[in-house]
Amino acid sequence: MRRAWGRLDLRGKIALSIIAIVLAAVGLVILAVRREVGEVVGAVLLGGALGLAAALVASHLLDEAYSRQRQFVSDASHELRTPLTAIRGQLEVLSRQPDPDPAEVRRVAGVALGETARIERLVEDLLTLARIDEEAPLRPAEIALGPYLRQLGAGASLGAVEVGPVPEGTLRADPERLTQVIRNLLANARRHAGANGQVELSAAADGDRVTIRVDDDGPGVPPGERERVFDRFQRSEAARDRGSGGSGLGLAIARAIVEQHGGRIWIEDSPLGGARVAFEVGGFDR
Repeated sequence: MRRAWGRLDLRGKIALSIIAIVLAAVGLVILAVRREVGEVVGAVLLGGALGLAAALVASHLLDEAYSRQRQFVSDASHELRTPLTAIRGQLEVLSRQPDPDPAEVRRVAGVALGETARIERLVEDLLTLARIDEEAPLRPAEIALGPYLRQLGAGASLGAVEVGPVPEGTLRADPERLTQVIRNLLANARRHAGANGQVELSAAADGDRVTIRVDDDGPGVPPGERERVFDRFQRSEAARDRGSGGSGLGLAIARAIVEQHGGRIWIEDSPLGGARVAFEVGGFDR
């Protein structure tokens, strides 16, 4: 190697040196490219794996959302079909009578009006849930809790409500939605009250948290069903039967609104002997 190098003239040595430098540079470029390509390939593989995992998670979430939506539509269809079937059946019976008795006409009209009111309540509840699902913003305001609860108790449309102890102070919440929660709970309690028909509305405060309670003297809710009855279109097997007039959405709406306020809602035994539905929210100030 040295002899060959020694036999080269200056021009040959320069040319060979240039070739060596070029080859070294090409080699370095190839190594760098291979390293970069390796990193790129690794990044692509990692990104592909993460993308695949994200796609699988998204697909699972979409499947769950679709399943919930399909179940919701199925339940809603069933709930709407029941009163419509009742109305149709009554009208078909009436239509087969060539000269129907006026009393029978009034009876069928009463049934049809009752079932129509049931459909209206269900549609209103479904629209309420749709607005909640769309996360419509709350409109909080200062509520004088004592007068507010006493007014709701006195204005209950389903019968007398006894108003128990209530702390005096202000609660910052959305008045319209909070009213809907309490009215739903009062209606639920009134439907399932016992022979004495006792329903009580009360509240208690702990710091800036307030718990509002609705009690009844009915059969209560078994412990195993106390979470399930907050699901949409669910009723307690013990006493929340389909003949009670509820849509199965009242407690679901109440929970959704309470959770919008950052609170929680639950069911426990009532001192009156039936069920107590209570919810806790913040924003209370004495």
